[in-house]
Amino acid sequence: MGYVIKRIFVYGFPGLYGGAGTELHHQIDVWLQMGMEVALIPNSIGYENEPLYPEMVAKGVKICSQNDWSVLEAGDPIFGFCSGDFLTSLDEIRKRTRRTIFVNCMTWLFEEEKRRMQNGQIAMFLYQNEDVRIKHMAALKAINPDPTVQYLTFKPYFEAARFPFIESRESEFFGCGRISRQDSDKFSANTLHIYEYFVAPKFKRALFLGFDQRSEQKIGKPFDWIRTAKDHTELSQQDFYKHCEIILQPTDTTENWPRIGFEAMASGSVLIVDNRGGWQQMVEHGKTGWLCNHERDFIYYASRMAYEPNLRADMAQAARLRGEELGGLSASKASWEEVFAGIAKLPE
Repeated sequence: MGYVIKRIFVYGFPGLYGGAGTELHHQIDVWLQMGMEVALIPNSIGYENEPLYPEMVAKGVKICSQNDWSVLEAGDPIFGFCSGDFLTSLDEIRKRTRRTIFVNCMTWLFEEEKRRMQNGQIAMFLYQNEDVRIKHMAALKAINPDPTVQYLTFKPYFEAARFPFIESRESEFFGCGRISRQDSDKFSANTLHIYEYFVAPKFKRALFLGFDQRSEQKIGKPFDWIRTAKDHTELSQQDFYKHCEIILQPTDTTENWPRIGFEAMASGSVLIVDNRGGWQQMVEHGKTGWLCNHERDFIYYASRMAYEPNLRADMAQAARLRGEELGGLSASKASWEEVFAGIAKLPE
């Protein structure tokens, strides 16, 4: 395989809900299948109560004590998956190993990321999106042109089996919804306007998974036919997708490599999303989903999906294949082999 890295550390803990934590969960599966020894250094107390703690233990992942840097040795790679705590802990981490790897899953740079780059404390930057890598690399090199720093893209693995494909959602209602963190930026201010004005041959019923006072302050109080859930502890992602014929998701953010895209494609929920960021690479407009430039687009394509069930079913099947192509195991393994080969060349 060409690399000599045999064990890796991650600062933080995987999760079932939310972009970076969920992505870490799936990448751990890839690393284990590649024969890697994986160790987690939790960044907070109570990690024994994390939903994925039993699974990690059963799979042989080593779970260290919170902030236990003593387990690190020179040459050990340690990852921070979009973690601010990782960035603020680099002074302690760098006393043990110089192979510090930051995975930025945003389309912008953290201020602390810039500062740590200026101080030469990050050895490698990893990205899921090539366009974001190119943009970030230029900005980071302007801060510190150190030629030993590496910038690589990996293909994130998505374990589709966790999200069963739903052939048919027989219901007296037309199910739709959106899923994200509760942050206000994850919502477009005109969300309720879009949901109100798209039309369907049956009564509409919507689910908003990831909703709290911040969300309501941004968009207003949802209609009576829209059910909200704070997070996955109130409604599982799988039950959310069982309900949703379409994911109707206008936002104010520019998504990097949205994890919910893989979940929706695997589950058979057709995506109707913004025509920008990672959605442009993930969704083939008119074939595997719809890319929208204006609220009128969201309303039109949602209405079309409601009235054209055969087209909706064809798009769901095409999206399922697209998801397997983008997030498949073999492609992800090949990309991680390149990453591990690059890590092996970093100063220890």
